[in-house]
Formats: sequence, C-alpha cells, structure tokens
Amino acid sequence: MNRKQQYSSISSPDEEGGQQQHGQDSSSQRSSSSLLGGANGGASTWLDRIFGRAKRPLLLLLGLIGLALLITSGLTFLLPSNKPPNVWHTHPLKPSISLEAQQAGLEKCKTIKAPRVENKPSEHRVNPRGQGVSPILLTNANVWDGQGKVLDNVDILLADGVIRHIGNDIKSLPKDIKTIDVKGHVVSPGLVDMHSHLGVSSWPGLKATDDTNEMTTPLTPFVKSIDAFNPSDSAIRIVASGGVTSALVLPGSGNLIGGEAFVFKLRPMNTTSNEDMLVQAHIDETKERRWRYEKHACGENPKRFYGGQGKLPSTRYLFRKAYTDALQLLHDQDDWCNAAEHLTSARLETRFPENIDLEALVAILRGDVKLNAHCYETHDLEAFIRHSLEFNFTIAAFHHALDAYRVPDILKRVPNNITIATFADHWGYKKEAFQASPHAPRILLDAGIPVALKSDHPVLNSQHLVFEAAKSHHYGLTEQEAFQTVTSVPANAIGLGHRIGSLQVGYDADIVIWDRPPLELGAAPIQVFVDGVPLFDDKHIEPITEKLATTSSPMTAEYIKDSAIGVAGNSSFILKNIGRNFLTKISEVSDDSMLVVDNGKIVCFGQCSHSLAGDIQEIDIQGGYVVPGFVAVGSSLGIVEISSEDSTGDGRSPASTSRDSNQIAEAVDGIKLRTRHLEEAYKGGVLSAITAPVSNNVVIGVSAAFKTGADSLLSEGSLLSSAVALHLQIGDSAKSSSFPSVSSQIAFIRQVLLENQQADNYYGKAARGDIATVVAVNNKDEIATLIRLKSRIPTLRLVILGGAEAHLLAQHLAKANIPVILLPALCTPAEFDSIHCLTGAPLTNGTAAHVLHRHGVKLGLGVSDNGLARNLAWDAGWLAATSPKNGDKHRPDYHGITEDEAIRFVSANLQEIFDNSNIDDRLDGQQSALENDFTVWSGNPFDMNSHLVLIHTQEDGLQLMI
Repeated sequence: MNRKQQYSSISSPDEEGGQQQHGQDSSSQRSSSSLLGGANGGASTWLDRIFGRAKRPLLLLLGLIGLALLITSGLTFLLPSNKPPNVWHTHPLKPSISLEAQQAGLEKCKTIKAPRVENKPSEHRVNPRGQGVSPILLTNANVWDGQGKVLDNVDILLADGVIRHIGNDIKSLPKDIKTIDVKGHVVSPGLVDMHSHLGVSSWPGLKATDDTNEMTTPLTPFVKSIDAFNPSDSAIRIVASGGVTSALVLPGSGNLIGGEAFVFKLRPMNTTSNEDMLVQAHIDETKERRWRYEKHACGENPKRFYGGQGKLPSTRYLFRKAYTDALQLLHDQDDWCNAAEHLTSARLETRFPENIDLEALVAILRGDVKLNAHCYETHDLEAFIRHSLEFNFTIAAFHHALDAYRVPDILKRVPNNITIATFADHWGYKKEAFQASPHAPRILLDAGIPVALKSDHPVLNSQHLVFEAAKSHHYGLTEQEAFQTVTSVPANAIGLGHRIGSLQVGYDADIVIWDRPPLELGAAPIQVFVDGVPLFDDKHIEPITEKLATTSSPMTAEYIKDSAIGVAGNSSFILKNIGRNFLTKISEVSDDSMLVVDNGKIVCFGQCSHSLAGDIQEIDIQGGYVVPGFVAVGSSLGIVEISSEDSTGDGRSPASTSRDSNQIAEAVDGIKLRTRHLEEAYKGGVLSAITAPVSNNVVIGVSAAFKTGADSLLSEGSLLSSAVALHLQIGDSAKSSSFPSVSSQIAFIRQVLLENQQADNYYGKAARGDIATVVAVNNKDEIATLIRLKSRIPTLRLVILGGAEAHLLAQHLAKANIPVILLPALCTPAEFDSIHCLTGAPLTNGTAAHVLHRHGVKLGLGVSDNGLARNLAWDAGWLAATSPKNGDKHRPDYHGITEDEAIRFVSANLQEIFDNSNIDDRLDGQQSALENDFTVWSGNPFDMNSHLVLIHTQEDGLQLMI
C-alpha cells in the first residue's frame, strides 16, 4: 500500500473532510505542471532555450523529483489545521499493568467479595492477648453478668485471658492457680466506653499531645486515631481504675468526617505498643471478623469552625458529595473486578482503582465499618438517616444524640436498630444540647432503641463511667438496665459483644471486683483484670457489709407528693415522720420527729408541742430527709445560659491592667433569672447561688448572691447581696498580653491590694476583709504564693477556688485560716497546673477533700458545670461514701467525712466562708432567711434511689416538685 492509499484507509473524527482532501491530489498535480510548463502552457520552456534539448531527460527527472517533494510538503499545508495528529498515525496499544499488579488487584477483589465471618460467643474461643497468663480463681462472687442477670455466690475461673467457668462445680483446676476470695462482693465484666478521646487528647492537656481533630479540611476519613494514640497517657491508668477495660477511641467532632477509630484494651503492654493494646490485636481473621470504625459529625461543631472561616461547611450539606464520590469509586472497583476476573491471558491497562480520600467511605458502603455519627438535633438525625437510605449504608450508633428521645419513629426508619450512645445528664453547653432530658434513656428503651452511656473523655472523666449508669438508674432505668448501658450494649454496638461487655464463659477475662454494688454512690473497683491480668496491687478484701435497706423508692416519693398536694403554696405546715433532719446536728431518728413552719419560718423541730393557729395540715414524709438548700459557687449560673451563644449571656470581660476599681464588673448588673439552667439547679435543691462575672482578666469582678427560683431581682428576697466577694484568677488560663506571666498576675494583685487598704472601693474592702477575696487557682506553688500574700495582709479573707493541688499545702492553709472551695469536687490531672491531683480509689487513699478535711481546712464544693449544678447532693455524698468508716490505720482517731459534714460542704460552710452577714442583710434575730429555705427528699439524698419532692422558701412557701 502506498502512502496515499495508507492515509485514505485511516478513519478520523472528521472522516468526511479527510476523504475530500485526498480526492484533490490530481488537480494538485495539474497545477504543479502548469508551473513547470510555462504561462502559455506550450511544449517548449525557458529551460530548453538555456540547456538545450540534450539535457531535457535529466531536467525532466529533476522536475518530477521536485514535484514529488512539493506534493508531499503541500499536503500538510493544504490539509485542515484542526486535525488531531493521531488521525495520520495508527493507534499504538497502551501498555498494560504488570502481572503482579493485576494479581494484587484480583486479591483485593477476592477480599471485597468474600463472605464475612459472623462473630459469635464460643466456649472454646482463644484470646490471643491472653496466651500464657496465669490462671486465677475468684470464689464467693456475686455476679452482675452485664446482660441483665445476677448470680449469687459463684466461682469464676480465668485462664489464658478467657473466662473458662462460672459456677460452683468446677471439677479440675489448672496447676499453680491463684485463688482470690471476693467475700460476697459484686464481680462484673469490665466497662466499655464507646466514645472516648483517651490517648489522643492526653492528660495533662498540652498542644504537643492534642491530636483529637485534624481540622484543616472538613473531610478526613483517612485519619486514624491509632496513629496518634499515646499508650503513655496518664489517663489510661486512671480510667482503668474506674473499671473501664475497653474504649473506642474516636477522632474529634470538628470535621464532618473525622476519621477511623480503634478499640483499645486499657492494659499497658511491655512493648509500649498501641497496636498491641487493640482489642482485635493478633486475631485470626478467618475465625473472627475484624471490624473497622469511622467517625462522622453533623451539626454545630464543623459548621461553626469552618463556617467561621467562610469555608465549607458553613451549613450541613457536604456529606452527600462525599458519598456520591465514594459510590462512584465503589462502582469503578466492581467494574475493574468484573473485567479482570473474565480475562484469560490479557492484562488490564490500569491498576485496581483506589483513593485514600474515599477508601474508608467505600468500606462503609460495603458494610465493613461500624459508622459512629456525632449528631444531636432531630433534623440532623433525620438527615443522616436519609443519607444512609440514599447511599445504602448502615449507622451503628448516633453519639450524644440528646434529641433522639424526641424522634424514636425516625430512628426506626432504617432496618437495623441504631444504638444511641449518649450522656446520662450532661447537657446545655450549646444550643443542640439544650433540649436534653435525663429521662431520655428510659424513653428510648421503652421505644425499643438500645442505649449506651459514654464519657466523651476528657469531656467527662471516664474513670466515673459507672456513675453515668447510676444516674440513669436514678432517672428511671432498672438497676440491670442501667448497668447494661456501660457493658453489653456498647460492646454489641461496636461489634465486639462476643468478647467483651459480658461476664460469660468464653468471653475475654476483663473483670472488675467492686467495693460495693456498682450503682451505689462512690462505687470503685477493688481490683480490675484485663485479659486475666490484674492491673493494680492486691488489696485485702473485707467481707461485703450487708446493704441497708434503701431509704427511698418511687412509691415513697409519690406518697409524699400526694400527702402534700393540699399544702402547696402554704407558708404554715407541719412535717412529721422525718427520717433525718440535716438542718440540725441531731442524728437520732424518731417516729415522732417533726418540723413546724409558721408563716414561712421554722419555729420548731424534733418532738414539737408548738401550737399553730388555725387548721394546719400535717404532711407525713415517710422517713424522708429534710435538707438545707444548697449554694452554687464557682458557676456562671444567671450570667451564662448557653456558653457557645454569646447572645444568651452577659458576655466576657477582656483582660485589662487597669487599677481603677470603678472599672470592676459587678455580676448583679448582668444576672438573668428564670433560665433553664437555674430551673434545673433549683430542682436539684440548689436554692441560692453566688455568681461572679465572666472575664479573661486577672480581676474577674464582684459576685452577687441571689435566689435561684426568683422571678426577678426586684422580687422580694431574691437578691441576697449585690456584693459578696472580689473574684480574681491566676495561672495559665489568665495569661494575656496584659499579664503574660503568672508572676505579673500576682504582682498586680499584691500591688492593688496594698495600695487600696484604706480606700473606699472593692480593692480596699477586700484588703480589709469586709468582703472575701476569692482566687481561682489550682497549682500548689501559686497557692503557696497566695499564702505568703495573706501573711503580708493579715486582714485579707482569702479563699481558694479550684484547689486541685491544695492538699499538698493542707497544714499551711489550715494555719493561715484559708478555706478551699474545691472545683470540681473530684479533680483530674487534665491540666499541667493540676498534675498532682488525687484521683481517688483505688489509685489514691482518698481525695483532696479528705486530706484538707483531715487537717482542719474549712471546705466547700463548687459547681464546675452549670448543667450539672443539680448534682451537688451527689458531689457531697461521694466524699462521705468514700471516707473510711472505722478509722484510718495511720490515724485511728480520724473517721473521715460524715454525712452531716458533707451536707455542710454545699450549704452552711459556703455561707460561713462568704460571711452570712454579707450574704443576707435581712436577719431576723439569730435566724437568716436562708436558714428557712430547705428541701425534702424521699430518702437520704446520697442514695441514688432518693428524689427531691418538696422545696420550701420563706418567700414562696411549700412547693411540690413534679
């Protein structure tokens, strides 16, 4: 085939135009001949005249060669310029991938299509983490199995990291077995926390160790928490000391798609390897399915962070794009597999299609990933369910989900049963957490929706995860339902219910021996086993003491309410059959113990014979407890409603170096009453609050005292004092451009107090002791500097607020007569300023409160979270419950914190610290209005079964708590 024929045979995108050009070749030749033959077209040419006829054949040959060259070059010129180059060349074959690459892709296809192993409990299973672990026999155990069953007085055999036998008929025991007589204590499975940032948000919190969020782009499914998990995080041991043995460690919620999560056992490994800490470490994947976990987040967090920068997502709409891209990649992979599997000898041109940005999402679409979605509000929950139905993926759990109780029908639109991993009663810190109800777990369970309780550590200290279950029991779950929320339910939700979360034969030997029933206030482990390995030093186990009959029941509360219906609003009445009156120091219980209120004032208690005019109704409180109203200190109640919404609060004062006392903010000017936070605090027995302004400054401002149930500061008796104390703060949190160092902060405080000792302003009043000076501080060395400052200004009524490390200076604080208001009551080493915190049993012998109290420091408890103000009774009761009952062996004369003393920590002690005469100027003889404010509980307020049923205030009379 000649060149002309070859070109003519090649098809092109513009085939008709190409053929037309090829058909013009003959006319081109004629045109060229006219150039050679002269203008007149004759046979003779000017060449003949020059060279003569003899050379004509040679010239003719040269002319033909020139003509050929002209035609060849002219074709390119004459052809259309928009022709693609490959029109004029044959298509070469593309290079194929290597045989190895194709085989690797086929292996991935095989994995994609392989049937998944179904994980089931097995009596004969092997725990690869427990090989070679010494066997242990626990005897005389009362078992809570995590699945709702209770077994009395049984033995438990642990061997090779697995529970091998439960019962009383163990025929043979391994050699060299260790026996532990638990003497009737409750033994349970280890707790499972299915939402934690343990190890990626390490204690103490430092910039260098914060790997919670990769907040540089909103879609980061490729991030893996294991890559940042720090096996040396001090929180791991602290959390394990609370009985938590497994934790799903998630990336944070700053991104819409945050990344991959991993489940860790909280047992340190000799290798110091975080991979060796995985629950699924070293498993045989042919026998046990290895689940993956992914974290998504909808709602406020990503919206606020990225929207504030003018970036996507400023709204809630980016998930669909990500899953559309992932679905396309899934189809591309399936197409590649179908093509590759049908080839015999040929090879494909491209490798198996992959994309690190989409790999985890494709795995979700294939059902290989347990998807955990951080969503709060009803429309976010519904939108995410809509996405799951549109793209056909499964949601394992909604996390936080504080609105879920409002939409159980929406949650049931999917074929699987989505677990709600939520808080027991943490609420109100942002708008999407504002509609929460502590009764949500009961509502959801009644709707057939599984509920797990989690910590979001370090948001809540996971060490006290079992306390979350205890609170859910208080709000309506049965004892075993509540315990399942931190054991089998979360284990099932993360696909590991065949190994952890239950005390059954064949399960991992993750076991907790409790010092008291787990849902009692202050319950703590005596010992914790992970894979059969004890985590703490062995302790002498005392026989379980017979639990006193509960002092309350739901029926008791209802009976008291029914008895008081006709008295609601009255200011004169009689309470009879009081089980305990904490308004007095009399501890005897008497059937005819009474309390008489006349015109809003307490006129008699005990065995009263006081006569009242008229027909005064008696209320039988069935052995209930009378308790003084609690005082909230250290909170922002009345100043801040939703901390993330500036419009709902007074605002935050910036740092300033001004020494002008006229610029000191006064809380009384910014208080707003009848807010939901105040209402919930009131329902928890908090009848008054001492609140300071909110500020970044070293000088925070002047606090005010007010009634939490008041309608307005203009209402009679609502404002107890407009100026209670001068509030200051020092430490890292108070550093600013104005005060870049702690030393500059202390120098400023020292100077303004010394300069104003005689001045008629707040600095002068504080220096002279007319009002208290409250300093928020945790660090022991900074507290020591303040003790030195008080020695220089003896009249200063210094109060430490915070005090995480105050126990290290207990003797000096007592000598200087400096009270401490612990905030919170149970500290954590979450900050560098509090690394010497005492975390309590079983790691430390008591807490800061116990040490300070033992040395005679006047003690109060503060409120660290507005939403948890209603828990003040439990904060106080925890300290009483965890105190030694029969004297400390080092101090036989010391008997710990009594219930009466614990009640004073949240009532009378706080009034005395701030000086009752300054809190309440409306004294009537020796009795203040606050002393006529009290609450009635259906039983001991430290009993998790007890409920507040009645409130009395001097202004409003008796009120029923519905």
